[in-house]
Amino acid sequence: MFKELILISLSLVGFAISFHIWNTIYKQKKKLKCIIGDGGCNEVVKSDYGKILGLDNTFLGMFYYLFILFSTIAFLIYPSLLNFNYVSFGIIGITGSAALFSFYLLFVQFFILKKWCEYCSTSAVLSIGIFLVEFLM
Repeated sequence: MFKELILISLSLVGFAISFHIWNTIYKQKKKLKCIIGDGGCNEVVKSDYGKILGLDNTFLGMFYYLFILFSTIAFLIYPSLLNFNYVSFGIIGITGSAALFSFYLLFVQFFILKKWCEYCSTSAVLSIGIFLVEFLM
């Protein structure tokens, strides 16, 4: 139950961050401002690296965090689902892929764009945290 509470918490925070970015930039059409200084949040999100396969990273983030939230709730209700190896391997594969993509995006921020977005970085850390919780617990 402790693992599930951590996953639910991480996914809710991650969804809130992704939604905030999406809502500010694409719905309200405002400039995304960093909380701490002028780190370049708007520039990072609107860069060429802000989309993959034509889909906005914030939209993908919202979808990912909702997937983690709902799958965790489903496993709480139906714990027997985890008895199937392909489900467990699938979850590890999805969360591992998201963690690798998050590492890539952190690399892009710091070494290619040389801009810092605390929202994006926090979302990446949450994604990596979700993988670690799934893998280690």
